[in-house]
Order: sequence, then structure tokens, then C-alpha cells
Amino acid sequence: MNSRRDSVQRSLTGSILNRNLRVLVLHPQDDDGLTLTSHLRRVGFNVETRWPPAGVLSDNVDLVFRALLPEERAPKDEWLGPDAPTLISVVAFENPTFIDQAIKMGSDGIITTPIRASGLLATIVMALRHAKQARQSSQRIASLEQKLLDNQQLREAKAILMLMHNFSEPDAYEMLRAQAMAKRVTVDDICRSVIQAGAVLQLHARIRSADSGSID
Repeated sequence: MNSRRDSVQRSLTGSILNRNLRVLVLHPQDDDGLTLTSHLRRVGFNVETRWPPAGVLSDNVDLVFRALLPEERAPKDEWLGPDAPTLISVVAFENPTFIDQAIKMGSDGIITTPIRASGLLATIVMALRHAKQARQSSQRIASLEQKLLDNQQLREAKAILMLMHNFSEPDAYEMLRAQAMAKRVTVDDICRSVIQAGAVLQLHARIRSADSGSID
């Protein structure tokens, strides 16, 4: 059992090491910055260094090491966000202020200075895995939210057809499905069109009602 787990772990770590990762180090070119860059290149990563941090990152960056310095109150790099690459913060002091900053930035891991080779690879592997799982969770949530929205739109479109044409619910759904097949689009697309048309008709009905009321 343990050998199987060890094999899986080696394969996960090996897959990361064999990915030819593109790493961006946002750190001053001091002893820690140079040491970090040296360790990363020794592992076999493609490393680029930059300081101060730029507002925009290139699309081909897989992993970012970002130094958090005492003089930076609250870094707000423009590239941070849901689609940002995996982020590891580099802090000089392991205190709540720096940890809170790293959390607010969405860091997937933290390392402290002085930089040491020991533990660096483990931090990278865990950070990349955490970032991957977070992205997968976000995608699942977005997919579930879209399904809920689609179901709501389907119910609304069926209700409109049932009201306008006195259809039964199964007949309303069959009409939506037939229209989707005929136009080679999804049922969701047809539902949105029906809802938009229903809103327009409702608006016209209100205008007619208002006009007739003003004439009276």
C-alpha cells in the first residue's frame, strides 16, 4: 500500500519536474534573489528575473516567486487575479502582517529568507498542486452555476410558450428542442431567444395598455 502511494507521489512530482516550468522571480537582485534563482535553475526550470514587479506578465509564465518587502504596505500587482499563475510569496519575517499580505494576494505558498535549498522543491510541488485544485474547484463551481442558470432559463422559456400558445409543459419543451435542432444551436440558446422575445412582447403590451389608458 505504501509503495503504491510512494509511486503515485513520485509520478506527481516527476510530472512537475518534467514540465519544463517557466518561472518568474520578482525579487531584488540581492543575495536571496540570486540564491533563489540559482536553486531554481539547478532544478532545471526556465527562470526569468525582474525587479521591480511589472504590471503585466507574459502568458507563458507557470510560476511566480514574489518578494514581499517591509516597505511595501499592500502590493497590488495588476496581474493578480483568478487567472494568475501559481504564486509563492517570499517573506523576510514570518509574522502575521506578511502572512496576511500573502493571503490577500492569493499566494499558493510561502517561503522565508534566507533562501535555502531544503524544502524549496516541496513548496513548489505543493503550491502547484494547490493552485491546480483551486482552479478545478472554481471551474466546477462555474459549471454548476451555469447549469442552475440554464435550468432557470429553461423553466422560464417553457412558461412563456405555455402562456402564449397554451402548450403543455412537454409540448413546450419539444418545441424548444425542435427549434434548437432545426437551427443547429443549443436548447439554452433557444431559451434565451424566447425569453428576450417574451420581454419585448410584454413591453409592447404595457405600452398598448398605457396608450389605451391615456385615450380613455
